[in-house]
Amino acid sequence: MTDKQVVQVPGMQAIGHYSQAVRGAGLLFVSGQPGVDPATGQAAGSGFEVQLRQAFQNLETVLRAGGSRLDLVVNTTVLVADISSSSQVNSAFAEFFRENPPARMTMQVPLPKGLLISIGCVALVET
Repeated sequence: MTDKQVVQVPGMQAIGHYSQAVRGAGLLFVSGQPGVDPATGQAAGSGFEVQLRQAFQNLETVLRAGGSRLDLVVNTTVLVADISSSSQVNSAFAEFFRENPPARMTMQVPLPKGLLISIGCVALVET
């Protein structure tokens, strides 16, 4: 028997054919959350900082919907369009993960639709 549960936030559409998160075995696997304004489905702005903050807001929203929160994140995958934005990513991680930051992998990749960042993670589910 499986306890796999798909998590979908109402009013927040994925930009492709995938689940926003899947919960199972005490873990929450969150797909990459880009810097997309959930109200419009478009990039939150043209600048990296605004998209970075929106990506974290989207990540927090999906985590809450799946029964988790930022301080329970154990691993992250960060995709950036330009690796030179690493210092901004580091600053944001220091702000959002003040203590015991998660493991992290950051990669430069081409992102669709004018996106500059996407953050996915694995988190423990709150018990």
